[in-house]
Parts: sequence; structure tokens; C-alpha cells
Amino acid sequence: MPKQIEAGKVREGTYVLIDDEAYEVRSVSKSSPGKHGSAKAKIKAKGVFDGKNKHVTKPVDSMMMSPEINKKVGQVVSIEGGIAQVMDMDTYETEEMELPDDLNAGEGDEIEFKEIEDRKLVLGLKE
Repeated sequence: MPKQIEAGKVREGTYVLIDDEAYEVRSVSKSSPGKHGSAKAKIKAKGVFDGKNKHVTKPVDSMMMSPEINKKVGQVVSIEGGIAQVMDMDTYETEEMELPDDLNAGEGDEIEFKEIEDRKLVLGLKE
């Protein structure tokens, strides 16, 4: 369940939802309030799943959504193409996940992944 955060309290490294997609904040700069306006937060973020950069300017007192992120461990059950069936080691549920091209995982290997808003992002092999 996403939670609300003020745009003025967003920091580098936090995650926010922009256009219903998860982004990691890369930098935040704030402008001073003017004679007839409020202070603004300029947020530069990078997409978690697509890697695209996004720039957003919002009043510091406006609310943004921050996604719920769970870091988990799973075991690869089978691999077909770039898609792996992975069993969550906590719940023992099996789900399909897309593996990164540079990941050399085989059946039986344990991997780390993040669960962000019902989507999965494989981080790499568990060490």
C-alpha cells in the first residue's frame, strides 16, 4: 500500500510514484518562495523498471505517493528464455520473473528481488 509523502521531504535515494510508475529520486533542489508563490521542489528521478529519467516540479507542501518496497529472496525453479519461475523463500509461492541479461542464474540458485507495487525487479544472485 503506497503512503503519502510531502514533496519537500523527498530525499535522494527514496522512491516515489510518478504517473503510477516507481522512480528512485536522484536529486532534489528547492527554490525559495517568491512574493506571490510558494516554494517549489525540483525532483530528478530514474525509473526503477525502465531506467528513464523524469524531472518533476511540485510545490513543497504538495503530496506525492511513495511505493511499498519489499526486498525478498527466491529460488530459481526453472528458466525458459529470459523468464524464470522463482519460488519466494518466505511464502513458497512461485511466480514468473524476467531475468536481467547479465545475470548467470541456473536452476536451484537463490536470487534477491524487490517487490514494488505488485511488480518484481530481480537484483542479482544472493551472496
